[in-house]
Parts: sequence; C-alpha cells; structure tokens
Amino acid sequence: MNQTTLNTIRNNVMQASAQWISDFNQGNVQTCINRYLPSATMQVHPFGKFTSIEAITDFWLEFAKSNPSDLVYRNIEIKVLNDRQTVLSANWRMNIASGFISKELWTLAEDGQWYLEEDDFTVLAQHTKPVDDKRTALVLVDLQNDYFSGGRFELDNTDFAAKQASQLLAHFRQKELPVIHIQHLFEETNAAFFSANTVGAEIESSVKPTANEPVIIKHQIDSFIETTLEQTLIELGIDNLVIVGAMAQACVQTICRSAVNKGYKCQVISDAIAAPKLEYQQHSFTGEQLVAANLLSLSFGGADITDTKGWLQENS
Repeated sequence: MNQTTLNTIRNNVMQASAQWISDFNQGNVQTCINRYLPSATMQVHPFGKFTSIEAITDFWLEFAKSNPSDLVYRNIEIKVLNDRQTVLSANWRMNIASGFISKELWTLAEDGQWYLEEDDFTVLAQHTKPVDDKRTALVLVDLQNDYFSGGRFELDNTDFAAKQASQLLAHFRQKELPVIHIQHLFEETNAAFFSANTVGAEIESSVKPTANEPVIIKHQIDSFIETTLEQTLIELGIDNLVIVGAMAQACVQTICRSAVNKGYKCQVISDAIAAPKLEYQQHSFTGEQLVAANLLSLSFGGADITDTKGWLQENS
C-alpha cells in the first residue's frame, strides 16, 4: 500500500471519528449508534460485552440519560490494516467520565462510509458531577533535596524556584485543584544523585506532597515513560498542565514536549524553574541562562510561558 493511500485512509477514518464525537457532543445518540455495523460488538470495561446492535443501542441509550458531553479524544493512534479496515486507539474524557480506547475497528462498507465493527474501551473514572472546573493540574517536577543547597547536584536558584512553586501549590490546594508530584529515582547503586532510599531523593519540605496528592516515580528523563503519569492524567480528566520544577534542560523540557505531543496544553512557570551551571566546549552557562534558553525553546514547541505572579493574577 503506497503512502498516498495510507494517508487517505487515515484521514477518512479521522473524519469519521471526529463526526462521531461531534454527534455525541450534540446529543445525537441515535446517529452515533447508526455508525456501528449490524454485526458490531462492543466491550466496555468493566461493564461487559455487547454482542449485537440491539445490545449496543440499549447501552448507549441508557448511558445518554446521564447527560454525557464534552467528549475529547487525545493521543490518537491509527493503524491501517488494509484498504478496508483501520484500528484507532486513544485516551478519552468527557464531563462525567474518562478512560482509554484499546481498539476501535473501523471498516469501510459497501456504501463507501466507515463504520465501527469492534469497539473496546475502558472507563477508568466516573464522576457524580461534571469536573470541568478541575481540568488543570499543577505538576511539580523533581523538586528533590539533591537539587538544593547542600545536595549532591545543587542547581542555581532552586530555593527561589521552590518558593514560587510553593505559592502555586498553596493556590491549587486552596482551590482543591489537582496536584501531581514527579520524583526521579535512579536505579543505579552508584548514581550521582537521587539514589533510592536517600534523603537527597526525597521531595523538598516546602513542596512536600500531602497524603492525597499522587507522587509519580520515574527512572528516566521523560516523566511519561514507564510511569503512571498518563493514567493519572486520564483518571483525573486533565486537559492542562502547569509545570514547575527542574531541570529546565532535561526533565522539564521533556515532560512539556511529551505532554504537548499527547494533546495536553502546557503552561510553564518561568520563575519556578531551575537549572545547573553547565559548560559545553568553550561555552559556560549559568542556570538562569539555561532556563531562559529552554523556555525560549518550549515557546516554539507549543508551551505557554508565564510567571508566578501573572498566572496567579489570571487565575485568582
């Protein structure tokens, strides 16, 4: 199959999926049901399997009574099987629930339209009332003791960055908005810093998590790789991330780019980000210079840059 054909199939399925989402959000449930083939099957975890169009109809009509809306697909992946079948997977959220789609099998029918032949999705979280006012999460990246004065890898201005981050943390807690902590632990026994079971690896006291705030443990620069971060974001129904922490040129840069690529909106707080002094060949950089350079890079990579005062004023 040539690239032009692949692109055409992919675009057609994306359009069919987008139309299904649009109909769903407009309350056109029967129109959504009509996009299933008569022989379609639907697996809804943890509610069971529906093996006929009649059973699928009953499920969606009953579900519609809870007034679902604002359905969004994120991190969509499409795999073309052949010229008549394509698999779509994604994360999803709506006003009252969120989860992920393992498999939507779209099939090209004789009428030239794409229809759902198999639908397999999971509901990770359900809400008794809409959570649209809690779709922004504060994410504190690697604000751990080793980055502070006396630590094994001291950064420039970490104390000030943490002070600014703590202001945002107090705001999110006061408003009862989601807060997520990222903690980097190196698995190597001879790690230069952030060794497991050391004081240096602990989150600094001024931004220490409370019992109900999730702490995502990571072992790599990218906070999404082999962690529970994405599942946590899905369960909370998060759309927007407010990023603070360290280091600017590594874990902050990477989490922002990964998040934007997955469809999340990122705001980076410029005065709540820290970096080390570094040298490269004949060049020497202060932490402030590295922060500035990486924020400039992120501003071209889809992130919004603001400072603590500006963010708090806009969101007071």
